Amino acid sequence: MKTLKKNGAAKAVNKSYNALSVNPAVLDCDYYRFAELDAGAVNAYANEYMSQYYWADFMFNDF
Repeated sequence: MKTLKKNGAAKAVNKSYNALSVNPAVLDCDYYRFAELDAGAVNAYANEYMSQYYWADFMFNDF
């Protein structure tokens, strides 16, 4: 958290008692855009993306 604060990125992490999570609302993430079927992000991938991991397939995620 010190490093995130130092670089102005502390809002990218939600911090509460005994828990940390990512705040996707403040991130520019190609994976999140791909999961939302953003045309630019989808077209950027010409090959498989981490196909060896079932959890990496956006079809299996509950976005």
